[in-house]
Amino acid sequence: MNATPYSHLVDGLELPRPLSGHPALELCNTRAGWGEAEPKEYLRTPAHLLALAKSLGLVRSGSPEPTEAVLGRALALRDALYDVALDPRPGAAWDVVAAEAGRAAAAATLTPEGWRLPATPESPLLAFARAAGELLTSDHAPLRRCPGSGCGWLFLDPRGRRRWCTMATCGNRAKVRAHAARARATAR
Repeated sequence: MNATPYSHLVDGLELPRPLSGHPALELCNTRAGWGEAEPKEYLRTPAHLLALAKSLGLVRSGSPEPTEAVLGRALALRDALYDVALDPRPGAAWDVVAAEAGRAAAAATLTPEGWRLPATPESPLLAFARAAGELLTSDHAPLRRCPGSGCGWLFLDPRGRRRWCTMATCGNRAKVRAHAARARATAR
């Protein structure tokens, strides 16, 4: 499997490139093409979940691999968080995020280095749930959704000028399509 402009290899597994500015949003960005009939899924196995969490520094090396049940809960958290990040009102999606964030808070132990989660098969899920809770309760930069075709990735926009997840991919594709449409219109 090769890396793409959107992805890279982590422990031999294809994962999305981190570009959102927050670990919780990186979880959301493990699906591309939100709302489309056939979205691209990056979070395909428990090993993908663990590799993503490790690559973002959320869990330590040597953490046990999650189970299929933990992966299922992580996917449910991701889907709910995506909805809540775009519309943070109480409802079913909020309840899913709040429940997982509550489990993460209950599992954390205060150490001299800060809050630490136990090294269990749930570790990646707990770490992402904790990050989701922090994101939703923080005063963060404006959150944007990439309008690129087949994308929909979320990212923080601290300067208020960013439109695309990356200009090198979604932005350039949109420019190429617009240029081609102008050229066709001129040719007529």
